[in-house]
Amino acid sequence: MDKLHPIIHAAGTEERPPDWAVMSPARINHAGRVATLMGDWADALGHDQRTRIRWRATGLLHDALKEEAVEALRPLVDEAEAWPDPLLHGPACANRLRAAGVDDEPLLRAIAFHTTGHRDLDALGQALYMADFLEPGRLALGQERADLRRRLPDDWHAVLVDVATAKIGILIDGFLPISSATAGFWETITAPVFRKSLNG
Repeated sequence: MDKLHPIIHAAGTEERPPDWAVMSPARINHAGRVATLMGDWADALGHDQRTRIRWRATGLLHDALKEEAVEALRPLVDEAEAWPDPLLHGPACANRLRAAGVDDEPLLRAIAFHTTGHRDLDALGQALYMADFLEPGRLALGQERADLRRRLPDDWHAVLVDVATAKIGILIDGFLPISSATAGFWETITAPVFRKSLNG
């Protein structure tokens, strides 16, 4: 097994966040549930041990800086002004991991864009995008989220579109802007379906 960065290994095997994480007990519990969900999906998909550790680590680490002060996050993010304050923790965490020597770009991209989505997310990034929204500790729309969880990982693409639909719907209902990253993600995950429906 290729050697994983110590931060990734500790997060994925011991559920231990890095020393610089700023996470309340409730936040750590949320991250642990996301990590468990992602680990379960990786197992069900038959991934090797290294991949399973990476998936669990990504789930645990995604909110490592969620409760850090915005003023401390901005210097960590390139073009921070393009990010709403509540979303800065994703790219800030990815850059903090990169500065610590983590060079797993798919993992870093997953964490940076776990709230918005991104057209270049691979299966790991898509898993985090869904698990963060579907983890069982989220009480709002509890039954709907449970129904979506039960369809994973077998009905991957359809659930991904359903989760994106729900998340974008929340933005629309709140009169909040839809970022270019979210728009690109939506286009990427729906364009093949759209083309198929036109040709069907």
